[in-house]
Amino acid sequence: MFEVDWKTPHLWRKTAKSRETAPALQGDLQTDVLVVGGGFTGMAAALGARDSGVDVILLEGNEIGSAASGRNNGLVISHHSKASPSEFEAVYGKAVGTRYNRMVADAAGVAFGLMQRFNIDAHQVQEGWIQPAHTEATLARARQFHDEWKAFGADVSWLDRAEVSARIGSPYLGGWMVNNSGHINPFAMTIGLAAALEREGVTIHENSRATRMERLQGGWRVFTGSGSVSAPQVILATNALTGDIWPGLKKTLVPFKVFQAATGPLSDELRARILVGNPAVSDMRRDLRYFHYDRDNRLVSGGTHTFWLDEADRGRAKVSRMLGKAFQAFGGEPEMVEYWHGTFAVVPDRRPRLYRLAPGLVFGGVYSGRGVALSMSLGQEIGRWAAGRRTDEQMSLPVTSMNPIPFHPIAVQIANRMHAWNRFQDRRS
Repeated sequence: MFEVDWKTPHLWRKTAKSRETAPALQGDLQTDVLVVGGGFTGMAAALGARDSGVDVILLEGNEIGSAASGRNNGLVISHHSKASPSEFEAVYGKAVGTRYNRMVADAAGVAFGLMQRFNIDAHQVQEGWIQPAHTEATLARARQFHDEWKAFGADVSWLDRAEVSARIGSPYLGGWMVNNSGHINPFAMTIGLAAALEREGVTIHENSRATRMERLQGGWRVFTGSGSVSAPQVILATNALTGDIWPGLKKTLVPFKVFQAATGPLSDELRARILVGNPAVSDMRRDLRYFHYDRDNRLVSGGTHTFWLDEADRGRAKVSRMLGKAFQAFGGEPEMVEYWHGTFAVVPDRRPRLYRLAPGLVFGGVYSGRGVALSMSLGQEIGRWAAGRRTDEQMSLPVTSMNPIPFHPIAVQIANRMHAWNRFQDRRS
């Protein structure tokens, strides 16, 4: 169910620059910090460690950009997944909760800052992210989010019914906007960040899947099919593609499959009436509506399926119906020209994870749909932590042991079938 055809070009890949693939690992190497996983978390961790002055090797099982980091919708958002700042403080305590909230509030700015630092062309647009409300209950929740982030010092704005409806081009009751956020071509960001890491001295090996590990005196040895890397510190940044490299780790997260779809380039007339000012948008329905433009004025959205038979035709039809209902300016259901799918990771409480699996071995990630921005902030912090520049007490998340999900196989199936129930609840609200 979770296999991804990563070799067939999709919209983000087709509209990004090309990059020469790094060679596969050959032979036995040594380094200070080894990162396993070449998504945003892994590359950001490699950067954090390298900026701390240590040698870094990164192993990617396929090619950079082939998994969730390169195939997602591209929303860059400084906000939690489903929770408010006070709710995180209630769970983590004042000190850690404040640090975590600060990391989230700054996350989009950090991501766009990396693009500026390394001159990465990720088709970036930093014109804010809007979360509109479609019911009185969601309006109250949106107001809570806005008010708490405003009190925290984040750069947010409140939009009344008229303004939010005009900005989006679809009727809503009101909503709020995070002004440092926006959208990107995520595949372009992955290859741009990989090239930047190589310039900074990080050694990347693609098509080098880590298959097993063994404990060494003062470190670890990680094996691939054609070599190994020994290091005193190893960061596992495998997220939804976590396999059996560490016993029980994959049972701490739920892989979740989604698809993306895009129209052809819209006319200037439509462009002037839909998503005015080029913001990113995702609303508060349980079965989310989310959209933004790509650099050529295609409207990009997505969703998920209960069953994946004939997924492309059904996915295009589903998004076409949704866009036709959401935006009267179309005057019907627009044609969806592009379709692709991917997998990311979720957890029931929607809080990221930071595990110490053993001395010198850590795992970080799991963003439950909010990973583009947060992964680049948390990843760099993990890299500095592995390089000895941060203590456990200075981290923005509690450092814990693994937290397996009860009845994991059942939880995976339920999570990937929930959207039918979510749509039913949306119709009732």
